[in-house]
Amino acid sequence: MSTGELQLRSISQLMTESFLIPAYQRGYRWTSRQVTELLDDVAAFTERQRPVQGEFYCLQPVVVTRRNDYWELIDGQQRLTTIFLILSYFNNRLVPEERKALFALNYKTRENSASYLRSLDEKLHEENIDFFHIWHSYQAIRDWFKPRSNRLNYIEAAFLNEVKVIWYEVDRAVEPIDVFTRLNVGKIPLTNAELVKALFLRGGNFDSEGPRAKQLQQLRIAQDWDEIERRLQEEAFWYFLANRQQEANRIDLVLGLRAEEIQQVANRWDANSLFLAFNAHLAARQDAVANEWDAVKRMFLQLDEWFRDRFLYHVVGFLLSQEVKVGQIRDLARGAGSKTAFRAALKAEIFKLVFGKTRSAADEMGLARFVEGYVAQLDYESHRASIRRLLLLFNIASLLELGDSGPWFPFDHFKKDQWDLEHIRSVKSDMPQRVDAQKAWLGQAVEYFSEPELAAVGRTSRTCEQELAERLRALSAKEPFDAVAFETAFNDVIDRYDPGSDVEFDNSIGNLTLLDASTNRSYGNAIFPHKRRKLIALDKAGRFVPPCTKNAFLKYYSTKIDEMLVWSRLDAKEHQEALVSALVRFFTYDGACV
Repeated sequence: MSTGELQLRSISQLMTESFLIPAYQRGYRWTSRQVTELLDDVAAFTERQRPVQGEFYCLQPVVVTRRNDYWELIDGQQRLTTIFLILSYFNNRLVPEERKALFALNYKTRENSASYLRSLDEKLHEENIDFFHIWHSYQAIRDWFKPRSNRLNYIEAAFLNEVKVIWYEVDRAVEPIDVFTRLNVGKIPLTNAELVKALFLRGGNFDSEGPRAKQLQQLRIAQDWDEIERRLQEEAFWYFLANRQQEANRIDLVLGLRAEEIQQVANRWDANSLFLAFNAHLAARQDAVANEWDAVKRMFLQLDEWFRDRFLYHVVGFLLSQEVKVGQIRDLARGAGSKTAFRAALKAEIFKLVFGKTRSAADEMGLARFVEGYVAQLDYESHRASIRRLLLLFNIASLLELGDSGPWFPFDHFKKDQWDLEHIRSVKSDMPQRVDAQKAWLGQAVEYFSEPELAAVGRTSRTCEQELAERLRALSAKEPFDAVAFETAFNDVIDRYDPGSDVEFDNSIGNLTLLDASTNRSYGNAIFPHKRRKLIALDKAGRFVPPCTKNAFLKYYSTKIDEMLVWSRLDAKEHQEALVSALVRFFTYDGACV
């Protein structure tokens, strides 16, 4: 939508205006409920605790274009008509000579509606659908004020002076019906970003610079704006900064950061908080627009710098993925004083987030001993969030050790998926209970043991596997299904490929890794070699598998590799030791010791 001139206007500032509602708009359709909700909101605003001077209640935009001596009302007819009815109620309490002159509402094709708005004749309210809705809204207003008669004058004063609309004036060259279609048929309201953009591009911002310079300034800001939005539309950049999808107007993120920085408190009564923050800031400074836009650009460029720096990308990205706010990271940067100090501050923040203590507290017992002790006490049943966070950091730390030539962690792929804590070795106590689940487990096992390449991954003979496959196939086909025989077969398979069942071992971080939820839940409580084969297939197909997850299933951290199809207690122990060592190195080296 093309940008236009806009400002905030109180209801009292609309009183002398004249509006025409064009033929392409339907009639008034607000219900009694919508009217009372508006009045309730205004009343809540007037009754707020600790009111701030200059605070106001802001209505959604009224979109207009100039037509000689009147305004063509492109959007906002329902709100403006309701405002007219509320003002009429205030007036009708008074004798005619004391009544205020109201703004004029006229209709291109429904002239009788304008007359009815002025008369509000109950006898005529059923003559057409417009009259019907107008009358019932007016009745709702009267009913709403009945129990509030002692506060009526106070509410009226607040309504006139402390309730404002966002007045959005569309350029005359723009076709009004196109704007109307965009706002109403597509149900795409004016966003905070569009309103803020219009603030920056107002022609009046550059009147002192001459027509050519004014045009160039507007063009520069518009091009910068589009470039920032284009960059933020890149998924890798967006998901580095944000944890949730946002289809359009991603520049809101940068604008929100700037609003925080200029300490413009968002109007808690309004959804258009960003617009209100920038409107107040720019209104207080006469020549602020060019400088303010440069400040927004600098903020974006700082985020872009973090994204392009390998170390900052990974550590800032980790913190942001854990719901740390971008503003908090910027505070660390401001307080650091140098790039080296900033990197150290980021690591200190990660240490505190992951371990719940400062680095100095850990140093009292030695970093390695502290990390080892913390990791050892974690349990799947009690510390899932902490384990998930540590496993993610394990991936980040491992990638950073690869140096500039190594791959970068794809936060976009990671954040678009749901992630489970996966038991590398199946938990024996999680044996399927339903017959259909037991048959599905048998099918997976038979599929695995029938693979022709099974002999090539570490076993010298397939005789046992072939016999086991035949046994499981027969059990699966047997009717009625033998649950007792299944339990025996299940335990035999688990004892062979996931040996040494132990609750403490099963639920330790050494036996856990990150895996996307769809893959994890697709194979249930499968044995280690089946999970391993599935994971290798996913990796070959180009699906994102966290590097440390892949390393664990490939037994990269194991010293005993003659049994590639078995995940033992020793494998889990060495996996856990690798995690501890990686974290100790992360918090010690890379030129940014904490």
